[in-house]
Amino acid sequence: MVLMARGADALQELADHVRTRGGTADVIPVDLRDTEAAGSAGERVVAVHGAPALLVSNAGHSVHRDVARYTDRFHDVTRLVGVNMLGPIALALPLLAAMMRARSGQLVSVGSVGMTLPGPGWSVYTASKAGYDAWLRSVSPELRRAGISASSVHLPLTRTAMSSPTYSGTRLPALSPDDAATWVCRAVVTRQRVVAPWWARVGGVLTVGAPTAADRLAGTVWRRTS
Repeated sequence: MVLMARGADALQELADHVRTRGGTADVIPVDLRDTEAAGSAGERVVAVHGAPALLVSNAGHSVHRDVARYTDRFHDVTRLVGVNMLGPIALALPLLAAMMRARSGQLVSVGSVGMTLPGPGWSVYTASKAGYDAWLRSVSPELRRAGISASSVHLPLTRTAMSSPTYSGTRLPALSPDDAATWVCRAVVTRQRVVAPWWARVGGVLTVGAPTAADRLAGTVWRRTS
């Protein structure tokens, strides 16, 4: 197992936890905003461990901010696109190259239901996550011909440190981290192309089929909650 994240101390703590249970874990601290470092991390994995059987792309960074509040903060856009789209692709490419040579493997992307639904206040987060998801949707047929499966997990609200600043006091239903992990495991075991709640699938269809109505509904909800 290879663990990657920005925080070296947290990574080492998780690796120690894995080892106490008889597993093996290599640790590679990497900030995905640095696409060169992300690509190098992928190359290191291949050089040391060979083609991976599974890549779980779970990195995420969010900013809850209305567009009127970031018209002078383009750096909000660049840092989220770096973590949620460009960095994960840079990391995945050398790993996918090795998988294609081995003609086996699986890529699981962890995203949000917001990728297919209007999300006022979450525009940069959902756009950057949706960008990676669109890339995966486009390369999935190519990967499948090479013996590699691709799964996209669209998680609903999950109570984590990332969501806490915005949703700590909400009564909205939410998954626990363990619940979210179960969804990811489902994608790994079943190799479903998309794992998402039924209501998000329906909402995505309605958003495409009736975009004006979807905008109005989302705008009404946004005004009531902002």
